[in-house]
Amino acid sequence: MEEVAVHVGVEDKKMKKYEVNIEGMHCASCAANIENNAKKLEGIKKISVNLMLKKAYVQTENGFDTKKLEKTIEKLGFRVVKENNFSDDKKEEKEIKSWKRKMFFAWLFTIPIALVMLGMRLNFILISEKITTLFFIVLAFPVIFIFGYQTIKSGVKGFLSLSFNMDSLIMLGTLVAYITGIASLFFSIGDYSGTSSMIMAFFLTGRYIENKARGQASQEIKKLIKLQSKNARVLVNGKEIEKNIEEIRVGDILVVKPGESIPLDGRVIRGESSVDESMLTGESLPVDKIKDSIVIGATINQDGIIYIKVEKIGKDTFLSGIIKLVEEAQGDKVPIQKLADKITRVFVPVILVISLLSFAGWFYFTDISRAIGVSVAVLVIACPCALGLATPTAIMVGTGIGAKKGILIRKGEAIQTMKEVKIIVFDKTGTITQGKPEVREVFSLINEKQLLLRASSLEKLSEHPLAKAIVEYSNLKSYLKVTNFKTHRGKGIEGKINSKNIAIGNLKFMKEKKINMKEIEKKVKEFESKAYTLMIIAENTKVLGVIGIADSIKEDSTRVISELNKKDLEQSCLQEIMKKLLKQ
Repeated sequence: MEEVAVHVGVEDKKMKKYEVNIEGMHCASCAANIENNAKKLEGIKKISVNLMLKKAYVQTENGFDTKKLEKTIEKLGFRVVKENNFSDDKKEEKEIKSWKRKMFFAWLFTIPIALVMLGMRLNFILISEKITTLFFIVLAFPVIFIFGYQTIKSGVKGFLSLSFNMDSLIMLGTLVAYITGIASLFFSIGDYSGTSSMIMAFFLTGRYIENKARGQASQEIKKLIKLQSKNARVLVNGKEIEKNIEEIRVGDILVVKPGESIPLDGRVIRGESSVDESMLTGESLPVDKIKDSIVIGATINQDGIIYIKVEKIGKDTFLSGIIKLVEEAQGDKVPIQKLADKITRVFVPVILVISLLSFAGWFYFTDISRAIGVSVAVLVIACPCALGLATPTAIMVGTGIGAKKGILIRKGEAIQTMKEVKIIVFDKTGTITQGKPEVREVFSLINEKQLLLRASSLEKLSEHPLAKAIVEYSNLKSYLKVTNFKTHRGKGIEGKINSKNIAIGNLKFMKEKKINMKEIEKKVKEFESKAYTLMIIAENTKVLGVIGIADSIKEDSTRVISELNKKDLEQSCLQEIMKKLLKQ
């Protein structure tokens, strides 16, 4: 198999993993046929075909000839491609529009047929059967052989290769029904040519709905993919040059300015800043980055210029790992889906046999016209698209929405086994809480308004979320003039107001500034026991007060936990802690 068609990753010294992009699959039987035929190839140890992602995950031995796999797939009527539509919005949108167009024109020709059939049934239309038959044959032709060409072609290939799929049932049902119309012009036989058009129109409608649902389900993964930067600013011989992300190599030096997304995983070699990593961790507070700090691609640089040495690119990056994780979870077959796959493998042949038996039975007891009608009905009504598509669609939608909410499901099996859960453990930040810091308490040794005026005047010059929380809480219209403003990464800030040095920061910063903390010692311990983030304010060498900042509880957290407690779920220590938090 050509390298462009397959992504290779080494699993161990003896085994290799391949991802094969496949186009042309329409139903669960398509995926099952590829799996069944590929398993017969020597060297393939495991293969799992995902209809929704249009991918095959293959494990092979080192010496395996991948060309054989490609030929096997193409012999079954499918195509091995460089990239599938899953990650290409334009291609996917084009495919959805194509099915929509086929559905529209199919019904455009089918509705007149339906109206004529209804009129004949109600005796509103009184014309000869031959004229109506010709009318049906003419209008049904484009529906079946033009708009339904792809389905007919796939069904025929399934028959020729003895690898039956859902298209085989539709193809056989529509063609047999259509041929009855032609035959009825020469023989005494029932005309089902009008029905053939309806069968295909309904089938094309189903295809459109399936493709639209698949497109909507994949949107959340596409959002993750779009988080990846397309360009990066690279330092070359002292000059900043903008390059496409694909041109970046390990060891390149990237320049990232405030407000920009960090393009790739790497290590800070110069500069200091705070980085918003909430898209990865859920934590609302930015993480301070200094020399030798690790940074992750797609996170947001906050307030300083940093120079990053690239350590990971392409599929080795952390974000690519997350995308891969979610994709594999979506492609993972849960136990119930494996059962559905086993059923679909034998379903089509069994339905074909039942249809033939139905034809023989009804022909023996009635006539050929009635027998054909019954056998066609068996073929069409039996099409189990829901059986093959419901489970993978549910997994894809579930994992996609989970990814959007910050919940990464490593294996699809976890979704099914979730019904056995007895204990639920919640992460606090961004789950129980809003994910946004707010001022909860203020303790001041001077007038509180004066304390907040000094604090907010300094914090207004900072972009840190804790600073914004203090400024929002103070809600002042005017501020004091600040000079000599400085930021001490991971500690606090300082500046001069009316020639007095004002410092705001954590305990470590206060100790470095040699601030006497005895007057607020008890209050500091109290705030710490409540899990507050402390912002201590000092003027010259004297402490003025302390501000306690914490995440606020979401309005619906109490209701959710209350509802869960009503279920048959065991109480855990963490749940007890959460209850106490909610009571505060």
